[in-house]
Amino acid sequence: MNIFISANNTDRGKTYSTLKLIEKFSKLGYKVGVMKPIETGVKDVPLDGKKLFEKAKEYNPNLKSLSLEDIVPIRHSLPAAPYVSGEVDFEKIKKSYEKIKPLCDILLIEGAGGILVPVCENFYMMDFLKFFNAKLFLVIGSKLGMINDFLLNKYYLESNKIPFTWAINLFDEKEYFEISHPFLKIFNPLFIQKDLDKIAKKLLGD
Repeated sequence: MNIFISANNTDRGKTYSTLKLIEKFSKLGYKVGVMKPIETGVKDVPLDGKKLFEKAKEYNPNLKSLSLEDIVPIRHSLPAAPYVSGEVDFEKIKKSYEKIKPLCDILLIEGAGGILVPVCENFYMMDFLKFFNAKLFLVIGSKLGMINDFLLNKYYLESNKIPFTWAINLFDEKEYFEISHPFLKIFNPLFIQKDLDKIAKKLLGD
């Protein structure tokens, strides 16, 4: 199974959420692999990819045969959408994927930014769902403006008949329940910090 992790924007908790899913699925008995096909804003080391790789190796020793280059095959120094930051070699991404996939039961693939971040002409971050034949897990960061972001993502995905599981990453619990939950409660949201069991069950069962 492949799960693609995206979010309602950049810096909304994709890496944090992926780390939590590594732990949860591993404790459920699955061998978990990770991949971040593209990381931008890289100076020396792809920091997000490194965190994922180190955590996954703790639970899945099979991954020790890989390198960080396999986990993050495309690295750009400019902190921008891949369309702007540099060329994307899809064949290189595919080769990395083919090395990682046999080593795990569940492969968690972290995107960059949100679902409509342009990767190259006529290819957006959401197109990796088909590229990897992956389910979508959408992280909604609990910051001011999240209601509009969530509704836009929900409308786009449902209009295009793209199934997804979503959860809220709580940056400030008190603030969220004061300014956003009064509306979002009608959607029965799950929370990364409180509902990992339910999130994992949905991702495994859908």
